[in-house]
Amino acid sequence: MSGGGHDRRSFLRELFRGASRAAREVETLRRGADDALRGSLPEDDSDLVPFAPTPAAPAERLAVEDDVRSLCLELGRAEWADEAATLARTSVRLTPGDTGRSWLGGTPEAATAFAWPTWEGVELDFLARISLEELPPTPLPRSGALLVFFAVDRAPSGLRPAHAGACHVMYVDEEMGRDPGDVSRAPLVPSGELTLPADPSFPLDAWELEDWMELRERLASSQGVALDERTAEYEALHRLLGHADTYAPDMEIDAELVSRGIDLEEDPYAYAVHEERAHGGSDWRLLLQLSSDEAFGTLFEDAARLFVWIREEDLAVGRFDRVRAFLR
Repeated sequence: MSGGGHDRRSFLRELFRGASRAAREVETLRRGADDALRGSLPEDDSDLVPFAPTPAAPAERLAVEDDVRSLCLELGRAEWADEAATLARTSVRLTPGDTGRSWLGGTPEAATAFAWPTWEGVELDFLARISLEELPPTPLPRSGALLVFFAVDRAPSGLRPAHAGACHVMYVDEEMGRDPGDVSRAPLVPSGELTLPADPSFPLDAWELEDWMELRERLASSQGVALDERTAEYEALHRLLGHADTYAPDMEIDAELVSRGIDLEEDPYAYAVHEERAHGGSDWRLLLQLSSDEAFGTLFEDAARLFVWIREEDLAVGRFDRVRAFLR
């Protein structure tokens, strides 16, 4: 990338961080005002609509790289075809089903006893069990399951080195059947989806970014799903691998810097100071994305999503104990 492109991306990254902080402060004030208003009104007079995420739909088919190339040609962006195909990553949507060996909430149900993970002396909340045997081909093991835990009530942002361990992903190599009588679980069904990043690795101007968004929307539509940024309502969209559904850029870089001991809450502009270290962000990829979802009784603050990141080398050898997680 050219120096100008790099400078533009750095500027936009810092601008986004500043805007995100301001938005959080405004949201805190708004919530305080809402709470005060609720407290001043009789309960039966409140007409506030509760936050209710919409369940995401499963993908109907899994696109391939040639589909991406064809869509680039349709958009008149033939020059993007090869690079866009290279950037495409297979993801697995995890959407509601009637039965299955993957689920949200309930209990982990592993055949072998394990130590329940804790953070700062407090047990973590169990969020999900994901059966790997049911998945389309991925870099993950072909059998067993992932158990996902997080400190939901404390909701750490992940931007501090001390937040390591607030999210814990555990691999178990035994498969368990699901008790159909357990209504505390929300079954999940996997479906493959090819995804593109919201921000590609090559510089684009404003018009080109709009075409890139259109490319991503057409790719999603070709697989029978909607692009998350173009949906009217918040979707409870859970996925394994692929590209994250978020407006927050460069979480890979956040993961690299925080893993190196850099506190991004204390120093949100650390990119400029630690630019050389930030290049290590290319070693990270999305492992898991979990959305606020009433199906398992978890609504992250401010309708956030939990994004769990892992280094490529750790993914290759199944080192799930070194993940980094962010609430965005």
